Amino acid sequence: MMFVELFAPKGALSADQRRQVAETLGSPDEFVPDAERHAGITGVFGSLFHVVVHEPELWVAGGRVLEPGGPAQYVVRVHVPGPWRKEMSEFIISWATKALATVTGDARPYQEPVVQVHVLGVPEGGIGLFGEVTRSARIVEMMSEPYRADLAAGKAVEDPLCGVIVPLDDGAITLEVDGRVHAFCCAGCRDQFAAKLG
Repeated sequence: MMFVELFAPKGALSADQRRQVAETLGSPDEFVPDAERHAGITGVFGSLFHVVVHEPELWVAGGRVLEPGGPAQYVVRVHVPGPWRKEMSEFIISWATKALATVTGDARPYQEPVVQVHVLGVPEGGIGLFGEVTRSARIVEMMSEPYRADLAAGKAVEDPLCGVIVPLDDGAITLEVDGRVHAFCCAGCRDQFAAKLG
């Protein structure tokens, strides 16, 4: 579901920093912290995260070669299912920038345009799992599968924003609107749903 590519000039990150930033960008726990997601969604969600770190031999930015030991610049490309791109972009840009700033201990990503984040939507029909085309709706089904019986029993509801089935337990992220309780897979879905209500 999420393929993340980090481009860093050769030598800009130590081996330990490369590993830390890759693990941060590749962890659903880092992507959506415990307090902001339903834990049951993480299994499927996490299995679909992949991160690759590239260190090109030559990188030119603004007409100058980025030399080892000099001020670094970074590009993060995050590939998501196309229908999710618009809704996820703001969060992904903030999340990826924070990951780099935290691991490098560098405040420049918030002061200078040294981290570019590109959120790329993979067109419907462009993702394959199990040897077949896997549309975004199928990914939602995979994330919901453990709770299908709970939905039928009235112990779970569909997230009104993304469609993921969420169990109505103590960990549920909810919002009551006009006497109706809505549950969400994560705080981001809840916040976007609330914003749409005005």
